[in-house]
Amino acid sequence: MEENVKNFENQELGSVKISEEVVSIIAGLAATEVPGVAGMSGGVVNGVSEILGRKNLSKGVKVEVGDKEATIHLYLIVDYGVRIPEVAWNVQRKR
Repeated sequence: MEENVKNFENQELGSVKISEEVVSIIAGLAATEVPGVAGMSGGVVNGVSEILGRKNLSKGVKVEVGDKEATIHLYLIVDYGVRIPEVAWNVQRKR
């Protein structure tokens, strides 16, 4: 499996490597801690992983790391009866 890693180099300070998989795991775990989030939505690959007994910690998360920014897409399952915009805002504010 090819791992997507972005390298940031600065001659004075050294370099930083950011793994998209690590970012997706952190984002997924943080999102599931927000009240109103029931879980993360996965696709066919995640469903097969669960059947095989493997837990995919980056389920429902898509990360794109650019030169100076990262874009994170979260696919959430929310609890019944919650205000979805409020839950979405709380997920975005989670630090």
